[in-house]
Amino acid sequence: MAQTLPIAGWYPDPELAGHDRWWDGSVWSDNRRATTEEAPGATPGEVRVPAAAPVVRNNLAVIGFILSISSVLLPFVINSFAGGIVSVVGLRHSAKLAGSGTFSPGRGLSIAGILVGFIWGTICLLFVLGVVAFLFWVFQATPDVQYPDSPVI
Repeated sequence: MAQTLPIAGWYPDPELAGHDRWWDGSVWSDNRRATTEEAPGATPGEVRVPAAAPVVRNNLAVIGFILSISSVLLPFVINSFAGGIVSVVGLRHSAKLAGSGTFSPGRGLSIAGILVGFIWGTICLLFVLGVVAFLFWVFQATPDVQYPDSPVI
């Protein structure tokens, strides 16, 4: 499983106490600043805390997951695949938000919606095809066979 890295921003410097260091999302940069810098209107000696990244809800991930789960309760093939497709769109939206530095909690829901939607949809589709094949086998059309003792009409 891949390890997720923190988003870009100022973090406490792991090498120099009392300083912040810029994390660009993959490696530490050479940019440092003292953590005791005074912000406008701050009291002397106040430590600045970096602002947290905004959190945005990923509604597509939630809708896709609910559609996928609802297909387990009401096994309709169309619900399953619709939930999987909406979850794929939600995952792409989550990746786009992460690329812009915005945290989106929809990644896990999207992956769960994709797995449940497509796997359960495939199982339901195979079941429906199996029932249809069985019904054709049971009620297959037999040629009209006339027996020699039966009168011809």
